[in-house]
Amino acid sequence: MKSEGGEGYVQLFVYRVPESNREALRDLLKQIVQKLRQHGTLNSEFYRLHSNEAFQGFATISSTFDAVPAEELWVELDHYHDRQHRDHVMASLAKDPGAGALFRQLRPLVSKGYTIAMGEFEGMLTDFRT
Repeated sequence: MKSEGGEGYVQLFVYRVPESNREALRDLLKQIVQKLRQHGTLNSEFYRLHSNEAFQGFATISSTFDAVPAEELWVELDHYHDRQHRDHVMASLAKDPGAGALFRQLRPLVSKGYTIAMGEFEGMLTDFRT
């Protein structure tokens, strides 16, 4: 995976998840990851917000996404070589009817009224480990 050392391309998703949907979403994401890997995604990682602390003058992530105590904030990172590789994977997924059926199951599992946030990030070629 080229994202080591700051190279590569990452697609990021942020989910607000009601605690009551935790297991259902986890099970669905396992299936989605298998589908992503089948079509060429290098790796997928998932993180759940552990601490709601922020340094003085900073905002907490949960406040940025308006999460309430009965919700969890999850982040998904899907890794690709570059934008062209990501586009190739997405085009392949678009032709797979099973993929669409899986992705349509996401919406009902996130918090009501929440739109899944996403962004695409390009690795920075600078090595900060000096």
